Amino acid sequence: MKRTIILLSAFLLSLAGLSAQETFFKEADVIRFDKKVHDFGDVLMAEGPVTCIFTFTNIGQQPLVIHNVISSCGCTTPEWTREPVRPGATGTIQATYSNDQGPYPFDKTLTVYVGVGASSLDRPVVLRLRGVSHEKKKDLDELFETHIGPLGLRKTTTSIGYIDQGVVKSDQMQVANLGKTELQVEAVHVSPGLRIDVTPNPIPARSMARLTYTVNPAAMGETAWGRQHYTAQFRLNGKEYPDKLSISGVIKDNFEKWSKADIEQAGVPVIDRSYFEFGEVRKGSAVPASFLIRNKGKNPLVIHHIDGQDDAVTIQTQLPLTIKPGGKAEVKVKLDTGALEYSGEVIEVLSVITNSPSKPILNLFITGNVK
Repeated sequence: MKRTIILLSAFLLSLAGLSAQETFFKEADVIRFDKKVHDFGDVLMAEGPVTCIFTFTNIGQQPLVIHNVISSCGCTTPEWTREPVRPGATGTIQATYSNDQGPYPFDKTLTVYVGVGASSLDRPVVLRLRGVSHEKKKDLDELFETHIGPLGLRKTTTSIGYIDQGVVKSDQMQVANLGKTELQVEAVHVSPGLRIDVTPNPIPARSMARLTYTVNPAAMGETAWGRQHYTAQFRLNGKEYPDKLSISGVIKDNFEKWSKADIEQAGVPVIDRSYFEFGEVRKGSAVPASFLIRNKGKNPLVIHHIDGQDDAVTIQTQLPLTIKPGGKAEVKVKLDTGALEYSGEVIEVLSVITNSPSKPILNLFITGNVK
């Protein structure tokens, strides 16, 4: 009996040890999708439901299984490979959009939960399907009302959203050749870190194409943080046009390779007050403002960058700013009310980029009345 108890205790301890050593896999090490965004383009409501397929490959060393796929909307129905996928094999996730929600642009997400052997990914994979639904068919000139010469676009400004430092991120938009002959498209005067590709190129006459814009923070020549703006112009059939395509994004810290212990030990910013109220001042006054930031974490907190929402705010604290565990630091800024395009009630937003996984971006506010 005593021997049985000892053996049972040893077995339970071994299980506890396995649990304590459980690891989570990185997406890039175990699974690769042929795409993460499917753009249906322009579809008619009369066409009914539309379907796309995402194909994934197991590039790891263990079988993987899709535990669940959750849609952001009841109008999108997912189906997926249920059986385990062996290393080197492929599976699919099929998504059907009902296309009955009304004539408007749609952008739906699928959150994919992946198991790897007895463990799982450290975070779910997010897939997107999007397009524009119409009640009736429109010609190219109606679909692409913005023109750069014969090149048609829906808009010349877009956002790529948040970009993790050191990670290349891409997105796409539809463009069109509105002319009567094929159109050779070349991007010129392109901002560092931005790449533009058009497929097919040349674009056949009166046809649509896909423009892919890719942002690579590492290609900018120095470490860039916060709000960034990228532009490109076009040379079309050999002729340059002055109009620009403008792409914005926000570069934040990258925690992809951080371990669970790293995250638990990381710096944690705590702000005594996120609002600075300056009362009432006359237009043209310079308003000094300050915010106290404390580090409640176990490792240094780094303030990489602070963005004002416009040119009216100047950051006066030297950055990057490092705050020791248990320490505090004052962030000082100046608001030039003369540079504001408006008067009356003012709410200026500051975006603070940090190395804290729990709060990678903080918002601070400067408020008051300018008369």
